[in-house]
Amino acid sequence: MNGIRTIYHIARADLLERIRQYSFLVTLGITMLVAYIFVPPADAGFVTLYFDKYRGIYNSAWVGGAVALSTTLFLSLFGFYLVKNSILRDERTRVGQIIASTSVKKFHYLLGKALSNFAVLSIIVFFILIVALIMQVVRGEVMQVELWQLLSPFVFMALPVMAVVAALAVLFETRPVLQGGLGNVLYFFLYIIIGTSSSFSAFGTEIITSDMMNEVVSIHPDFTGSYSIGILVLEQPLELFEWQGVEWTAAIMQQRALYFILAFLVIMGATLLFRGFKEDSIKVKKESGSSQQVVRDPAVADLIDNDKGESFQSIQVADLTPVKVRKSFLALVFAEWRLMMSGASMVWFGITSILIILCILLPASSASQGMIGPIAWIWPLMLWSGIGSREARHQTYDLVASTPRFVIRQLSAVWVSAVMLTCLTGSGMAIRFILEVNVEALAYWVAGVILIPSLALASGVLTKTNRTFEVLYMIIWYLGPFNKMPFLNFMGEVRTTEDSWVAGVGLNAWSMSFIYILIGIGALLLAYMSRKRWQAL
Repeated sequence: MNGIRTIYHIARADLLERIRQYSFLVTLGITMLVAYIFVPPADAGFVTLYFDKYRGIYNSAWVGGAVALSTTLFLSLFGFYLVKNSILRDERTRVGQIIASTSVKKFHYLLGKALSNFAVLSIIVFFILIVALIMQVVRGEVMQVELWQLLSPFVFMALPVMAVVAALAVLFETRPVLQGGLGNVLYFFLYIIIGTSSSFSAFGTEIITSDMMNEVVSIHPDFTGSYSIGILVLEQPLELFEWQGVEWTAAIMQQRALYFILAFLVIMGATLLFRGFKEDSIKVKKESGSSQQVVRDPAVADLIDNDKGESFQSIQVADLTPVKVRKSFLALVFAEWRLMMSGASMVWFGITSILIILCILLPASSASQGMIGPIAWIWPLMLWSGIGSREARHQTYDLVASTPRFVIRQLSAVWVSAVMLTCLTGSGMAIRFILEVNVEALAYWVAGVILIPSLALASGVLTKTNRTFEVLYMIIWYLGPFNKMPFLNFMGEVRTTEDSWVAGVGLNAWSMSFIYILIGIGALLLAYMSRKRWQAL
């Protein structure tokens, strides 16, 4: 019983701390907006789920099934990054050291954190369910609401997956190497690999999609068997069919219950990997010991051990060492560069050199260059993501704010150092474009050099965390430069042809580059205004 009480109170305390934050309300607001998009109007020009040329009527079964599908895929990615911070927060606030001094077992602690994560994700799923119910009535295709048909997809499909996501978030926090950017990148690519294989079978969405397809085949024998999930632009109006929902049998429920067992096993594995907070306590003791040694330096011993009670007024200002104020902006840029590159090892520089050489040697129009180029501009992700939020994460904002004109000078220095990093990793592409006299590709390159650091700086200043840019940029990078999605591919095409999407919308490489540059400048100005507002507070 004591173990259950411990787990309950850990989960309850963590949950209350999360839901009392303003950021949680913002998250709920964004989630409800996303849920609204999941049920678009009939004349919206896009859908989130369709089968070849058919879409289900907006009855309770279709709205519940379609929204639950989108919610499962959406929260499996973003929900992980939302809840992956509870153990790290305990470390930074030194609560972990208090926990380490108690008799709380690691398994109880981690299970409580996982339950808190699951509760947060479940609250979000509940609000999406409420919005889905409202949207069925608003869309008005079928006014009769069947609660079980609307509710069951969320209960049997979305919630089990959320349990696994909650457990994985705890697992990634148990190892220091996975707590930061590396863990975020690893989970993103894990999600992409699972999501692009076997039609999302790992999420269990085939239970609903296969039942929908069977219904389409029974009505339209010419159905090709293809379907799509996401924000999908329609080329022609869709035909409607009526789907009555999944019959949730005992076998299906048992299959979905395995996800909760899997989540429990993940927590057990995390318990074996988690070393607790005792190491942090040892580090603090060492740091405090070393700081005491510094204080006992002979140069200041007379000032500290003033046994005779002599007054410090005997120290004359003229005897103090004069302070040299350096106002060189270039020195500040290189200082920010050293801070940013402190996390880069010799292996990092070695791989960067290989990418630069490959970009120089490979023709710009080759398929290999189309892969190496995007990799070169995803490689510095964890270095970019630290800018803008470093002062908040390391609690040095007040120290930095004491410097003259720190908003303009410090942010400008950070941005320039990030631009230098972007130029360094993309220098191979630039050299190749110059050798081939490919001015269009070079224009896109300049736009990328401005856009990436600006987005990183704005994300860090606005959210005070590095995770925002890591997630945002990975999504843009994967859809745009890697998969060549229109409008998101800020690296552009090697040559703009008449049948390219750029020409199709009546633009050219120069206009698109200019648009990306304007977006980057807008993000940079947003960072400046946000930091200035923060200073005023």
